[in-house]
Amino acid sequence: MRPSLDRSLWQEAAVAAVASLCVAWPVSSLLRENVWLEGALIMVLLVAVSGALLRAVGAGPTTTVLVQAVVALWAVLYRYLGDTLWYLLPTPETISGASRLLQEAGQVLRTYAAPAPTTEGVEFLIVLVITLTALSVDSIGVTGRSPAAAGIPLAAGFLVSVSNTGEAMAPYYFVAVAAAWLVMIAQQGGRVVGGWSSADRREAVGARDVSHGPTGYRAVARVLGACTIIGALLAASLLPHLPPTYFADGLARNPDGRSVGGDSGSVSFTETMDLRQDLNNPSQAPVLRYRTNSAVPTPLRVTATSVFEDGQWLPPDYSETPAERGTDRFEWGGETGALDPDVPGGTAEITVVQNSVRAPALAVPSPVVSADLGVAWAVDGGTAAIRVEAPPESYQVRYLEIAPRGGLPEGIGDEPATPPPGQEEQFEEYLRVDPASEQAISALADEVVGNATNDVDVASRIQNHFRTGAYLYSLELAPGGDESDPISHFLQTRRGYCVQFATAMVMMARHEGIPARMAVGFLPGTIQQDGTRAVRASDAHTWPELYIDGMGWTRFEPTPGRAGNTPPGYAQSQTELPEDDPTADTDPTPTATPTAPDDATGGGQESGLWDSVKDLAPTLGRVLVGLVVLAALMLLVPWAGRRYREAGLRSAQNDPDRIEGHWLLLTRSLEDLGVGPPGARSPREMRDHYLAATSLDRRSNEALGRAADTLERSRYASDTAQQEGQVAVMARDVRAVVDAAHEKLPWNVRVHNRVLPRSGLHAIRDGVSRLLRRR
Repeated sequence: MRPSLDRSLWQEAAVAAVASLCVAWPVSSLLRENVWLEGALIMVLLVAVSGALLRAVGAGPTTTVLVQAVVALWAVLYRYLGDTLWYLLPTPETISGASRLLQEAGQVLRTYAAPAPTTEGVEFLIVLVITLTALSVDSIGVTGRSPAAAGIPLAAGFLVSVSNTGEAMAPYYFVAVAAAWLVMIAQQGGRVVGGWSSADRREAVGARDVSHGPTGYRAVARVLGACTIIGALLAASLLPHLPPTYFADGLARNPDGRSVGGDSGSVSFTETMDLRQDLNNPSQAPVLRYRTNSAVPTPLRVTATSVFEDGQWLPPDYSETPAERGTDRFEWGGETGALDPDVPGGTAEITVVQNSVRAPALAVPSPVVSADLGVAWAVDGGTAAIRVEAPPESYQVRYLEIAPRGGLPEGIGDEPATPPPGQEEQFEEYLRVDPASEQAISALADEVVGNATNDVDVASRIQNHFRTGAYLYSLELAPGGDESDPISHFLQTRRGYCVQFATAMVMMARHEGIPARMAVGFLPGTIQQDGTRAVRASDAHTWPELYIDGMGWTRFEPTPGRAGNTPPGYAQSQTELPEDDPTADTDPTPTATPTAPDDATGGGQESGLWDSVKDLAPTLGRVLVGLVVLAALMLLVPWAGRRYREAGLRSAQNDPDRIEGHWLLLTRSLEDLGVGPPGARSPREMRDHYLAATSLDRRSNEALGRAADTLERSRYASDTAQQEGQVAVMARDVRAVVDAAHEKLPWNVRVHNRVLPRSGLHAIRDGVSRLLRRR
């Protein structure tokens, strides 16, 4: 019983399982739900237990790994595609189902950045990868007794998590994996080094005792091991650290979909002020859904920014002292206090029924009059952005509709805007024009504005200039022009998306002395069959807000070519005003045709088996090429082994040389079978060595004795006539001994010896060494 337990290496298997689970641990930071943990735990334990049992019964390394792989992969298929199995065997439907799950996982991981939603396909992929990692670690580190090399699959699995988080991984993830790996190495070192003080140590590998080694190096080994670990730690601390996505692009590898994380409302612009990633996002998951009683819904504002540096807008610095703070409900007039009471307007309401915008951001129409949020809130004094402590699942907002039908009273915008008390310094930022593009802005503003002096008129002329057919809405910026200055580049190429249009108008308004900033949020979204409006990540939008005397911060819409971004009534002529149609989302201003990103979902059509096969064709081709190369290598090793064993016979010039060649064939063949070579000894001592190391029958023992006698006569007898006819006898005896020793082995070891003989590996190694020496 004890030898079986020793051969099972169950302690090493347990540590290898722990190491594989440590690699899986940081994956939890990449996904929203950790439903995959149960499946991963079961598969890792299955790999460890099956490997220990196979080693305990004496299975060879190749058999152990193959059986482990078959059992583990079957268990994965049974767990996720059990209804497609036929009497527990995979079917074409199983292959189709696995392809479907992998395609679904690929679509999710290309679309969502971490943390991504854990769909069934994602769970299947993660469990499959962890299973393969556990299988690699167990086969290399335990069955193959190479725990140092097992660090390669451990590092590969850990790298998946590191490269997909997009930020530095927490140190305890690495410490857990490193500690488990070092324990694996320590276990192996304990077995190997513990025997070095004996005169004839043997190291157990699987069911057989192999390898003999020198004595007295225990202390040296410990010193070398300690120096290696210390050196690795010092190197890691001194070498420059690579960025976390150096080796891989991470999740959302599709550049059209990196902005949305596991929560569908995890849009990137809330932190970066750059909407391109969100605009390109193919996800159809709604960021929020709402109902409204407004005839013409307005954009939903999230925040605003005023600082433009080095060709990009910077995220706002939210005031430490908000304009107001409270819980659940609020009535607020901070932004509406600057509105002249004679400006026509009214209130409208929206009721958000589904919200996944991450706190502290909140999407609301502007300007807000009151809100029922159900969570603690604060209104930032600098941006008028509502900040929440937790994302409300639903909320209600009342807001002002300013002059929805136009018709502003006389005098609005005639006077230069004056900042509210205490905001004089801040207003200087609202009037700062980008120095790099100031010349181009000045020339265009003078041309567009003409002799207009009223701020509303000036802003409307700038807005209408960009909404003409001279500019093209496109998510792909035009090549050429001065790309170091994005504003001048846009004015030269006249091609861009909302960020470029809004930025250009902000700078032109500032040039005309109108305080301006860029607001960021969402378009009103698309109306659904149930009457709600669905807002998706691709509805992200920016627009300029200008501070107009008598109106305060006022929205304008210079961006053409997008449904739902109709200019407000006060900035339109009467012929442009929309009808009171709640479904009207069209843009009345003639514009160029926009270019839209490709639909990453393939138009939403369900692909059949053939489409799945076509999609997998490149991967299948690479797998097939890999299998062909592997098969060629598998054929090369036995061929090289045969040549290595028969090297003495090929170079023989006479009968004594042929007898020596047959003895070399015997020693190298027995070494393939796990019997170590006897070294430089006399023929009789070598015979005794092989008799003690093998379990041969009587006839094979006699053949071994005759072969040793023939070798002895060949080496020491001076009469060559006695050697005539002994070559054929020597060949028969050597073959009898090798065949008998081969038959005594288990079938799996015999197969392994045929496919991957040690002599073949020796031959390849020696050939490579010779080539390197020649160079």
